[in-house]
Parts: sequence; structure tokens; C-alpha cells
Amino acid sequence: MTEEELRLLGSLCEVAAMPAADVVRSCVFKNRLPKAKVAKLDRQTYMELKRIGNNINQIAKHLNSKFEVSADRARAIDALSAKLDQIIKLLLHDR
Repeated sequence: MTEEELRLLGSLCEVAAMPAADVVRSCVFKNRLPKAKVAKLDRQTYMELKRIGNNINQIAKHLNSKFEVSADRARAIDALSAKLDQIIKLLLHDR
């Protein structure tokens, strides 16, 4: 291997959190690059954001079923939910 190829293999190993032999096997025998491993912090952040989203949905459902919610509050809850969805999408696509 050239030094550039070796450097590229090292990068692939780091991103996939796999030894070089496994990366090469995946490329040669499965004809695909290994998937990037999700960082633990990203996974924890993603899970916490999903919990927050679930809480927002539960609050909105409760408010809508028990009380007449003002348009301002409904818009605020919708805005929070939309912003949370946007953050989650950015986290998932920023790998």
C-alpha cells in the first residue's frame, strides 16, 4: 500500500471503530465500506432529545384534551416540537 492508501485505511478504521482486517474484508467481500460508528455522546444526545420530544407531545395531548389551549401556546408547543425535530435531523445527518 502507498502511504496515502494506508492513511485512508487508518481513517476508515477510526470512523468505523474496526480493525484494518475487518475494514478490508468488508470492502473486498461485501463490496461496501463499513458504516461509521455513532459516537456515544451523539447516541445519548439523540435519546435525550427523543425523550424531550415525547414529553412535549404528552404535554400537548394533555392540554388539548383537558383545556382549551390558546393559539399562542399551541404555536409555542408546535415551534418547540419542530425545533426538536430539526435538531435531531441535524444530529443524525452530521456524521
